[in-house]
Amino acid sequence: MKAKILLTLALLMFAAYAAADDAGVAWADLDEEQQKVLTRFAENWDNLDAERQARLSKGADRWVRMTPEQRDAAQNRFQQWRDLPSDRKDQIRDGYRQFRDMSPDDQRRVKDNFRRFQRMPPERRQQLRDRVRNMTPEQRKRLRERATDRPRTTKRDQAI
Repeated sequence: MKAKILLTLALLMFAAYAAADDAGVAWADLDEEQQKVLTRFAENWDNLDAERQARLSKGADRWVRMTPEQRDAAQNRFQQWRDLPSDRKDQIRDGYRQFRDMSPDDQRRVKDNFRRFQRMPPERRQQLRDRVRNMTPEQRKRLRERATDRPRTTKRDQAI
């Protein structure tokens, strides 16, 4: 009997949580700083879908916790994004979707390779970019296949 009551309570709490999640974020539930950041959405807030409200709320929360320098950097990145041609934005979105669909191990490998690339001297990074740009599509495909077939160990990894 006790187990049935606990199960019923758990189900009711889950149902309430799911209903609240479906309902989105009420404008009144946003704190003053979040409302200030999201002022341009205030008039139509109730018409936004729940997922968009949640994303905007979370983004506003991140924004208010940023330092002025972090905000400047974010604004610069956003402006760079807006200045990109739409076909380039589509390429970036496709790459993000591919990354999101990767296994955690593959995601880690991509991140590690990116960090390693970022630590290279600018001249070496440019050499690699030029080399890849000059490859045929078939050569690029083989390179990607080789990169995903075997994990790469660095000299530093071997020394550990």
